[in-house]
Amino acid sequence: MSSTTTPQRRLGIYGVLLILLVLVAAPLASVLVNAAVGYHDEPSALGSIIQPGMLHILGNTVLLSVLVVAFATLMAAPLAFLRSWTRFSRANWIEIVIMIPFMTPPFAAAMAWMDFTRRGGVAEMLLGHGAGKLAHDAIYSVWGMAFIMAAELFPFLYLILRTCLNSIPASTLEMAQIAGASRWQQAVRIIAPNVVGPYSLGALIIFIKAAGEFGTPVTLGNAIGYKVLVSSIYEDVTIDPLDFSSAAASSSVLFAIGVAAWAFQQWISRRDLSGGGRVSRPVHIRLGSVGTVFGAVVTATIFMAAVVIPYLSITLAAMTILRSAPPTPNNLTFDYFSIVVQMPTAQEALVRSIGLGALGATTAVALGVLVTVLTRRQSTIAAKFSDFLAIAPDTVPGIVLAIGFILLWNSPWLPWSPYGTMGMLVMAFTVLFLPMAIQNIKASAESVSPTVYEAAAISGSSTLHTFGRITLPLLAPGIFAGWLLAFFVGIRELVMSSLIRPSQVNLLAPWIMNQFDQGHRAEAMAMTLIGVGTSTVVLVAITWWQNRKAAHAR
Repeated sequence: MSSTTTPQRRLGIYGVLLILLVLVAAPLASVLVNAAVGYHDEPSALGSIIQPGMLHILGNTVLLSVLVVAFATLMAAPLAFLRSWTRFSRANWIEIVIMIPFMTPPFAAAMAWMDFTRRGGVAEMLLGHGAGKLAHDAIYSVWGMAFIMAAELFPFLYLILRTCLNSIPASTLEMAQIAGASRWQQAVRIIAPNVVGPYSLGALIIFIKAAGEFGTPVTLGNAIGYKVLVSSIYEDVTIDPLDFSSAAASSSVLFAIGVAAWAFQQWISRRDLSGGGRVSRPVHIRLGSVGTVFGAVVTATIFMAAVVIPYLSITLAAMTILRSAPPTPNNLTFDYFSIVVQMPTAQEALVRSIGLGALGATTAVALGVLVTVLTRRQSTIAAKFSDFLAIAPDTVPGIVLAIGFILLWNSPWLPWSPYGTMGMLVMAFTVLFLPMAIQNIKASAESVSPTVYEAAAISGSSTLHTFGRITLPLLAPGIFAGWLLAFFVGIRELVMSSLIRPSQVNLLAPWIMNQFDQGHRAEAMAMTLIGVGTSTVVLVAITWWQNRKAAHAR
């Protein structure tokens, strides 16, 4: 990955740029064009976005997203500190548990909390009528929506903050202590400047994903009458009469919110001092007995909110015969799991989602490797624009991309279109997963010295040989991490799967949501457990293999 731009490399950059223009830029441009001129014979609906009702929905969206960022920060920051700088860094099981929210369909988590706190629900059975009512009122509110969404999204921020804290050398803080700096001065002068950039990036990701969150607003949001832009767009493209002009106009507003949030993040992080790379000796803070107990309580509280309570509710919903009765042995059954396993549509949904998640993750990682290798240390406009387009999907909510794919590939002037095929889903998943793949691959690339490639060139190694024997092995940790993260998100992805999948194709998240809509709550929750259980087995197996490989390497 040298800085030299050879003719072959220049050709590769233009090829990657062409792919990104088709996959990323064209759908986003379609949203803006159709918002301005209207869809087919429909007039433009841009004027509707300044109506009082739409402005109220816009305010709801921004408020909800800000609250989600606040709750996610309260969950991610202490956990990242404990995992990076204290004895909790040895608790590797936390990394497995932290991935479970990634694998949980968001609307399933919302339904679980709604079930847990409903009148006569588990919270009321365990805590009594008064406390149960307080829990119900807390969850059935905008604060409850934000809390549930944060419990699903905070791992994004946690992983970024943990990596950032791990990159701060212990020697830097030790030198500050020797110079007489207090703990407060170290936090303000050293830690904060290093954290602000990565934190703002994580907060941006959370904000954008919250603004485009689909599951919780159409379940809990509809139940409490709290309408956001996503639910408005969903109604425009799924409820007759369909109104794609209004969907494009609302999507353009979400697009603008995402770009504004991205610009604000860039301004915040302009003095980011984090350097990345490997640190020989990380910071380690000794916790006393009180600190250890407090850390354990904080960790347990976070996992109770993100994993234990939702899955307790999901498990009971999947096994309870009579919802209004207590979950006694006589009121529990495994029959719903048998029903789901024997349903051909359920089998197809699980298998197809695993396959599509794996395929989408693979294509995203492959494209991410090309972008990283070809554009790294390149100052040409084509390279910089390619790099920007590769991370652009992280600056807009997923539903905007979904609407863009519909508007673009359903255009009558196209001689051929992948619309209505699995190929379009693979393309959409590739775009959706590309930023997380790029971020992980670039993190590995940053830790590699350019002298490695200079030595290879001096020794006469060809470009292809260098790529296969040096570049790929050095990027392998980032490739693997990016693929794994994309795979788990892909299995439970809902927006793309619901809006652009072929009608005859069953996928996991839409199948579960359809079961909810049809009143088959137990079957839906049983399938949720089967899907997440399958993903968790894969995660545990991969983690075990990694640890065993690392042990052999030592």
